[in-house]
Amino acid sequence: MHSIMYEVARQRIADQQRAAVKDGEARVSRAAARARRRARNEAAEPIATPAIPDYPHELLAAAGRETVPAQRPEAGRGRHARAGR
Repeated sequence: MHSIMYEVARQRIADQQRAAVKDGEARVSRAAARARRRARNEAAEPIATPAIPDYPHELLAAAGRETVPAQRPEAGRGRHARAGR
């Protein structure tokens, strides 16, 4: 009777150890898959910073002269004269 209890306990411990090894392998596999996904996502996203000129004349030169709106004609002293804001 004593040897049967010992054998059952030994088998239970062996099963637990196999399950732990299997869980550890699954954890490593998930971590590797996660690392591959992160690497793929980082490689797919290019890093681009828009060039913002430091001075207005550089902005106008980059945009081209035809894109700058013409100055509005000033109205006289009538109803549509610009406010002095």
